[in-house]
Amino acid sequence: MELYTNAIGTDEILIRIGSENHSESFEKVIKDHFRAKLRVAPAVSFESVDYITNLQFPSMSRKPVKLIDRR
Repeated sequence: MELYTNAIGTDEILIRIGSENHSESFEKVIKDHFRAKLRVAPAVSFESVDYITNLQFPSMSRKPVKLIDRR
């Protein structure tokens, strides 16, 4: 999960998912779940599992990184 500020200055959420299923229906289910729980519609990005693993376990960190705050 990544938090960032967009071009107009509001906060955005990007969820990076390592999955074989890249269908629009799966993306809709994820967006609807977040919209119901947090009242926010995040951007969803499907990535390779290796890329997600590299983001979660940086070389100089002992703990996994679950949230990246770029605000």
